Amino acid sequence: MIVVSADAVYRLDYGQVIEEHLEAEADVTMVTTEVDPEDAGRYGVVQAGDGRIREYVYKPEEPKGNLISNEVFAFRPAALLDTLDELADEQGADELEDLGSELLPRLVDRGTAREHRFTGYWRDVGTIPAYWEAHQELLAEEPPIDLDDPDWPILTRGARRRAGARILGGGVVEQSLLAAASTIGGSVQRSVIGRGVVVEAGATVRDSVLLPGAIVRAGATVDRAILDDEVEVSVGATVGEPDGDITLVGCQAVVPEGGSVPAGGRLPEQED
Repeated sequence: MIVVSADAVYRLDYGQVIEEHLEAEADVTMVTTEVDPEDAGRYGVVQAGDGRIREYVYKPEEPKGNLISNEVFAFRPAALLDTLDELADEQGADELEDLGSELLPRLVDRGTAREHRFTGYWRDVGTIPAYWEAHQELLAEEPPIDLDDPDWPILTRGARRRAGARILGGGVVEQSLLAAASTIGGSVQRSVIGRGVVVEAGATVRDSVLLPGAIVRAGATVDRAILDDEVEVSVGATVGEPDGDITLVGCQAVVPEGGSVPAGGRLPEQED
């Protein structure tokens, strides 16, 4: 049984992980990778040697190292279910938390946990800065992961809008990715533009991620922002600042004409 998180970008052959897992007769195989030591405390930190996981600590305050589980696991189903039953009997089913809190340490303590070391590109996009940075990394002349590798096609839900992207007269695009059916009449720099996005003449988008259907009207400016599906930035409005924190505009929200969302701001505003 393969269990994976849904908020990371990487390329990994799960079949190879399963083969190694079955050959080792392990109860769990954890895919591990090294991260910036300052970020290690956000993950399950492991101590490993000769392919065996010797210790697993979930989100420690003082990590012993920077080798972490990247939340890809191959389980032996019987061991997984039996251990969950044990924990439920001990603590009550309603008390079970993240699998890193009790389940994985229990399997590691039994000596039945193995590692599959991963050395390729892996980016956790579970935080706003990481999500934005991952998109920016795709804009490099040699991006860390190839989205158009014919030997490793990306399979996703088919797009309803399949027309080519259009750059109108006066439109300028620099170091950006444009999805199908997008229309650019203004200026787009260092940004990722989703399906059906419209950037009207006189509008400026810099260092941003615009998800499908977003519209940036004439005279509006978007800097260092993430716009969710079908957001509308009205005429003359401003979102974010060139050197500010990442700004978020939520699904189908409208920034009014002449309005603004400051750097690091949220629309709609978050409740306390």
